[in-house]
Amino acid sequence: MASISSLNLRLISHDHNRKTATLTVSYRAVLTSVERNMTGLRFREVIQLWGADSPDADDYLYTFPTSAFSVESDGVVNRERTVTLSDDILDEDGFPRPTDEVYAKVRITPLLPSGSVRNSNQIEHRF
Repeated sequence: MASISSLNLRLISHDHNRKTATLTVSYRAVLTSVERNMTGLRFREVIQLWGADSPDADDYLYTFPTSAFSVESDGVVNRERTVTLSDDILDEDGFPRPTDEVYAKVRITPLLPSGSVRNSNQIEHRF
């Protein structure tokens, strides 16, 4: 199973007038030797933003549009996704808490090559 490393969420900019923030999620996917050698293998990527609310349950904030990527020959895939969101989405704590704690969760799943199915010729006989 591929592993995820160097996962990082960065605040690129925050426009207080427009009340929007631009965030970038980057990570490295390191594939196994089996995955590297599977011709045509692709991975489905799901990136979500969550608000940390310890000790309570974390708050779901946003899911990036689902994407897929192909296997690189060396088995290492560097990914980076950027999104601009409104403060309303990212303000997970609300008033009067002064700061919000946001983190990214990344899940990659192999899209296994589809199988093949076909019907044979038909024979006719009274059995």
